[in-house]
Amino acid sequence: MTKLFAASLAAVAFAAAVFAQAPAPPPMASAPAGCLKSTREYRQILMKDVQARLKESGRQVTQEDVNTVGSRTAEYASACAAQFAKGGVPAADMPALAELLVEAQQIDAATQTIANALAAPGADAAAKAATLSTGVRLLSRQFRQPGVLDQAEAWVAELEKLPASFVRDRIEAHGVLNGYYRADDIDAGIIRHSTRLLELNAGLAADQRTPQISNTIIAAYSNLAEAWAGQEQTGKALDLLRRAPVDLKGVEGVAERLAPTIERYELVGRPAAAIEAPAWLNASEGTTKLEMPGAVTWLQFTAHWCGPCREAYPAAVRLQKQFGGRGFRVVMATQLYGYFENRRNLPPADEMAAIRNYFPKHGIIWPVAVADNLPPVMENGRMVRALNANDANFKVAGIPQIHIIDRKGIIRLIMIGFDEANEPKLAAMIQRLLDQ
Repeated sequence: MTKLFAASLAAVAFAAAVFAQAPAPPPMASAPAGCLKSTREYRQILMKDVQARLKESGRQVTQEDVNTVGSRTAEYASACAAQFAKGGVPAADMPALAELLVEAQQIDAATQTIANALAAPGADAAAKAATLSTGVRLLSRQFRQPGVLDQAEAWVAELEKLPASFVRDRIEAHGVLNGYYRADDIDAGIIRHSTRLLELNAGLAADQRTPQISNTIIAAYSNLAEAWAGQEQTGKALDLLRRAPVDLKGVEGVAERLAPTIERYELVGRPAAAIEAPAWLNASEGTTKLEMPGAVTWLQFTAHWCGPCREAYPAAVRLQKQFGGRGFRVVMATQLYGYFENRRNLPPADEMAAIRNYFPKHGIIWPVAVADNLPPVMENGRMVRALNANDANFKVAGIPQIHIIDRKGIIRLIMIGFDEANEPKLAAMIQRLLDQ
């Protein structure tokens, strides 16, 4: 038996011993809402107990420990939900039952419960609003499956037919879809749901506002501004961001949260900083700096672990082929992270070798600046990733972040994320800049 295998068995045995002494589950409530509450409390109790026991032994919580807590919680939720399997649950209790089934990791059953609630006769507007908003939230776990996103959009449309008093339910549902479209970089969805959220906010009474709703509305301002800015409407985006603290008077932290986004878009119309890095791919030996003037440039901040970044690569390749002979170029900026795929704690030389092979697989044969992996820094009482000079100069917060820069080195566009629908617009913009 190897030492590694023996250590693994010991860890498993220790974890089993820890969970064998875990607190007993609470008594089951007789209603879905009570079951849901006790399920969530049970998860917290289990997690705190495991953390305390592991701390006493000098061990850290592992993902397996977290998974075990999740499994035990799901078992309890399943047993609790089984009480209601025969039906007879009032329509008003069905949203809670659906959430309980999610805790039990029975997503299909949860979705069917929502559908049953909506089909049940006699439900009042309040029950219907709660069911629809809960349904949209539950569907968000399955948006990648065929037809699920369309169903969520249909349920949001049903929410819009209810009386105006259910504004909080509408905001929650639109916020869920807005978050999905932002994560997937789909401008049309971002613009549609963010715009509606701003409209709903205008009619929101002070006593209807919660911290969660405030966060949803602030995100809508940011998301809408990013979508507009990516479509050459930077002035409109900045106007929106600057008026947000006025529109959201009384909500704390609005100006502070949106300030970095404003600073980023204020770069448009200004000279782009040179890209600097100690290491480069596809550049002349000894390169440490690349000035931006001299060509129309697609500058993309990217990383080998970034899925959305990869979605932009084919468009960059096509545009390079289309315009490369006329003074257009693509430049990318990244950094070392200390890992590559499932390989952790990689020395810089090994990660460089990995990304040297990675980028060409995506057609990237243009210059890639590779900054060092800087140690984290303390900011506002917590450790955060330190920004390299390029990220700091271009106000990079999320990637991919794409800058279109003209021949004079002036930033003309900043796009956060990448929507395939924008490729024709980017091609037209590059054509205009090359013709100037």
